[in-house]
Amino acid sequence: MRKKVTVVIPVFQNAGSIEATCRAATAALEAHAEAIHYNFVLVNDASTDGSWDVMQRLQAERQDKVTIIKFTRNFGQIAALLAGYTYADGDCIVSIAADMQDPPHIIAGMVDAWLKGHDLVVAGRIARDDGAVNDFISNFAWKILKRYAVPNLPKGGFDYFLMDKAIRDYYINNPEQHIFIQGRLLYYGCEPHVIPYERQKRLSGISQTTFSRKLKYLIDGFIGYSFMPLRAISLIGIVLSLVSIISAAFICWYVLTKGSKVEGWASMMVVMLFLNGIQLMAFGVIGEYLWRNIEESRKRPHYIIREIKGSTK
Repeated sequence: MRKKVTVVIPVFQNAGSIEATCRAATAALEAHAEAIHYNFVLVNDASTDGSWDVMQRLQAERQDKVTIIKFTRNFGQIAALLAGYTYADGDCIVSIAADMQDPPHIIAGMVDAWLKGHDLVVAGRIARDDGAVNDFISNFAWKILKRYAVPNLPKGGFDYFLMDKAIRDYYINNPEQHIFIQGRLLYYGCEPHVIPYERQKRLSGISQTTFSRKLKYLIDGFIGYSFMPLRAISLIGIVLSLVSIISAAFICWYVLTKGSKVEGWASMMVVMLFLNGIQLMAFGVIGEYLWRNIEESRKRPHYIIREIKGSTK
């Protein structure tokens, strides 16, 4: 009996590249036509550039192969992926962006590795073409996350992957408000099979992921999978306490031996401002953890669907 592969594609302002992505992915899947059959789940995250019209046309052409979902508003890529995984009915799920930066032909190798028994197959970036500044920032962020939050994260990170249905079930049955996808997948315990590739330029348009969203995602990874920020605050507190004890001892010695007051009000003010800055930073870090706990307790939906066309299992 042939197994089923579902390809999940989040869509936001990708009218110029959705069709090319689907057709290239179809060609890659056809390489295993004797062993698998497949379908697509496309999730429109409130695009305003005509993406929904393209999605409807694709669904009308292949009603048995394509399911399309439309959100009521923009909920973000992570929410779009969660919705796609929820409505995916394959024995494995491929997660890929719609901008053609992640070459769809790699899906053939992913499926081949899955058929050989690998439950998690990731496309590991060995190079990228996003511009020198973006490349540096992204590589630095992934290195920090690997060093302090997710030690088994492949070098260079990943966004493009295949996961077995068992991992998908764990993923959607244990939702979090602030999801760090890579951490969630690796937390399951599977050793990822890595397929190296070079990330390409976008087929059309520009990236819709702002710096603030990237920064939030980086913070989500830290807060969700590392206690390092809290440990750093504790260590800073210990160091500053020791410094204050040594300083107090020095002042006492100076007064007793020199018989004069210790001068230096300017330096004292600098120290006080420094300590106040450290305290505010500490409150901010603790606040990030507390805010996420509050968000979890509210249990708000990750997304709201306006319309679905195609199979919903």
